[in-house]
Amino acid sequence: MTVYAPLQSYLARRDESSVVMTYAEIESLLGRKLPPTAYGDHRRQWWANTETHSQALAWLRANRKTKLDMKGDRVTFIRVDALPKQDIATQHLSKPSRSEAWLHDLAPAALRLLEDIAEEKGTTLQGAAIELLNRAAQQRRKETLDWFAANTLPSSTSSVDLIRADRDGR
Repeated sequence: MTVYAPLQSYLARRDESSVVMTYAEIESLLGRKLPPTAYGDHRRQWWANTETHSQALAWLRANRKTKLDMKGDRVTFIRVDALPKQDIATQHLSKPSRSEAWLHDLAPAALRLLEDIAEEKGTTLQGAAIELLNRAAQQRRKETLDWFAANTLPSSTSSVDLIRADRDGR
């Protein structure tokens, strides 16, 4: 029996299509505090619907998936059969447009990341994707510049001399 068995039993007994619980209610049910990672910067990963985490097995085995309210420290456990039959990438969209077709190609974890960023920033999935790509591009540029700084020898020629040589060579 796992630490999260009481949560699994509780969710399995509930008939509602969604059950909203605060962190405090979950801790009361478990009889212990949730680990710091459930609250920390990586809480999206801790609450992810993945079978590689023992806590997630509790709600997945109860036929539920989580939707995290990052600001309110609440979790909604949604019964899987209550989810719309359409593709998970479009379950929150009223009517997917042709420009949103790329969502169908995302892995569930990637979609979850975009949903979390969209919720944090108060934007759309497209806005979240733009935010994520901009962050990745800035990080990659920084890493490239750092690599060049660490792996190139300083020049003995000053930049002023290079500019003069370029100007005079024309």
